[in-house]
Parts: sequence; structure tokens; C-alpha cells
Amino acid sequence: MDNLPFLAAHTRNNSGLLSYNSNTEKWEEKYIALPARTKNWDLVVDEIENHQIYTYPLFTKSFCEDFIKITEEYGKWKKSRHKHYPTTDMLLADFEMNEIYENALNKYVYPAMRHLYSLDGERWDSLESENFVAKYGEKIQNSLGIHHEVSLITALVNLSQVGEDFEGGGTFFKKQKVCVQPPRGNVSLHPGDITHKHGGRPTTKGTRYIIVSFSSFKK
Repeated sequence: MDNLPFLAAHTRNNSGLLSYNSNTEKWEEKYIALPARTKNWDLVVDEIENHQIYTYPLFTKSFCEDFIKITEEYGKWKKSRHKHYPTTDMLLADFEMNEIYENALNKYVYPAMRHLYSLDGERWDSLESENFVAKYGEKIQNSLGIHHEVSLITALVNLSQVGEDFEGGGTFFKKQKVCVQPPRGNVSLHPGDITHKHGGRPTTKGTRYIIVSFSSFKK
């Protein structure tokens, strides 16, 4: 594997993103935002204008900064991974972050999904996601057209702060007529298919980084 030297260097750093398995409690204290760690969804989650689009603080500033750094160091961005509506992205599995990220989703995102959308039944306890990081910028792909996703519920994490790291951007929902632009570290949740057609508005300055998770039932 041509990524082994890269991964070995980051694994040796026991305080970084890839240190989850060596000290999970310390990792979560550093990288998971306190509101998410309370799991008090009725208290910490905001709904966007009664549109069943939800957002809450999930990750710390340190997580966002370290994540952007590790993705740019790895640097193997793809531009045609999706046949329809491709993004400039890479799978988290490419740099050994997928299992760690799925652990975070299982603890701090999937339970919120089940609670907020009133999803009952054992099958909703077996969610998993395709997780990838994407970036938009004035000198690269700056936007994404209006589309649906093959996803039960989509989770999107803003790694960058609008007004500081980039200008423009945001997720525009056509039917709901709302543009969602949460702060850095926040996750936003929306139904992935049929009801919430959306797109990424142009990033006009700087670079906007996001993590996207398309959830589905485990096979």
C-alpha cells in the first residue's frame, strides 16, 4: 500500500486523529464537542425553520483543523468518484479514518437521527455510512448542482468557518427555500432522498471543507 508511510507517521503521533484506539476517552475529550457528548438531543439540537433539517455542535475546532491537515497531507483527491454530481473528494477509508469516524457516528450521530426523526424498530439500530471528505473553492470545484442522494439520512459536517476560511457556500434546499450554513464543527442532518433536494452554493473565496455521510442499513 502506497499510503503506509503516511499512516505510520500519523499513527506514531499518539495525540492525533488516528490515536482513537489507543486512548478513546482522551480522543473524545479533545475532538467531540461537549454538547454532543451530553446526548441531550432535545436541548442541544436546533431545527432549521421547521424543515426537518437539524444541526448541533459535533466536533471541536481541533478536530476540524487536524482533519483538514491530514487530508491535505494525504492529498489524493478524486474528481469523478460519483457518476452523477461528482465532487472533489476522497473516502475516509483511503486514509484509515473510516472506522474511527463510524465509531463517532454510532455514539453521537445515529442516536440523534433516531431520536429526531422518531425512527423506531431494530433495523434503525444497524445504520452505516459511506463517509467522504469534499472541498469547494474559488479555484477548484466551487459548487454542486441541485440533486437527491441515495441515502436514508445524510449527515454533513462543516470543517471550515464561513467568514474566516471561505465566503459563499452553504447547502441550499430548493423546496424548503433555505440555505444551511452551520458553524465549524457542527453537523447538519437531512433526509437524503425525495423530500429534500439540495445543492452546494458557490464558494466564492477560500476553501470550504465538509465531511459527508450517506447512511443506509447494514447489509
